[in-house]
Amino acid sequence: MPNRLLPLLVAPLLLLLAACGSTAEPALWRVDRADASDGAEPAGWLFGTIHALPRGVNWHGAALDRAQADAGVLMVEIRNLDRAKTQEIFQRLAVDPTLPPIAERVSPTYRDDLSEVMDEAGADPDQFHYIETWAAALTLSSMLQSQSRLDPNAGVDQALVAEWQDRRIVGFETAEEQIRIFDQLSGDEQQALLESLVSQADEMEPEALSNAWIAGDADKLAGMMDMGLGSSPDLRAALLTRRNERWIGRLLTELDAGNRPFVAVGAGHIGGPDGLIALLAKRGYKATRIQ
Repeated sequence: MPNRLLPLLVAPLLLLLAACGSTAEPALWRVDRADASDGAEPAGWLFGTIHALPRGVNWHGAALDRAQADAGVLMVEIRNLDRAKTQEIFQRLAVDPTLPPIAERVSPTYRDDLSEVMDEAGADPDQFHYIETWAAALTLSSMLQSQSRLDPNAGVDQALVAEWQDRRIVGFETAEEQIRIFDQLSGDEQQALLESLVSQADEMEPEALSNAWIAGDADKLAGMMDMGLGSSPDLRAALLTRRNERWIGRLLTELDAGNRPFVAVGAGHIGGPDGLIALLAKRGYKATRIQ
């Protein structure tokens, strides 16, 4: 069984972002009530994160540090990420001895692409015979990532958790809940996930993704998310839309209570028609990009 786990469980390709250079200017938004007067203090902040970076990338800046200092609670996808426990959950849910060979779980159109991706990742197809399709897609992504300069231990979200120390932290999900989202995908959705990976592996160049995050190009990041999910509305609903809808209730609780949350979640969850910015707008809040 492959002994690898993709650090970011968010979407196909999962915004596996590298970084070039040593300084980043990632996108940050302040959140206000829609009827807030000019000069009012922010009600909260939104910060799109990535879960793996090369070591040494400086993504802190004055605006980000000020927002963290002023915030009352940090809200992240997973509060306590125990990698060993997460790996155990992943391996327990990922095995199904009744599955056909991995090549038979994609349509003939994608079989050559799958073979090429497996060669590039250094993967043996026989290792994936009993691995569920969703887990095969994530494992292949992780194997490709491991060949880059990305280091999951240098991820932004867990760095923020460490920096928060004894201040209050809220997790939207547990690691098991995230993995079960993938495990509960239908057969067609799992096939779409794997096909999305193998068909777009060449287009999701780490340098292009990293440059977008470093420059704070939220529109480009949203476009890359759409590229990964747009071909399957059901997959997008499962991995993005419904999760955001579950999160928004907890976020509103903190906002309405005046707790000034600093929300740091995967960049793909922030923008777009089903992102947190759009969901906040429907509920009486506005998000403004901080330059």
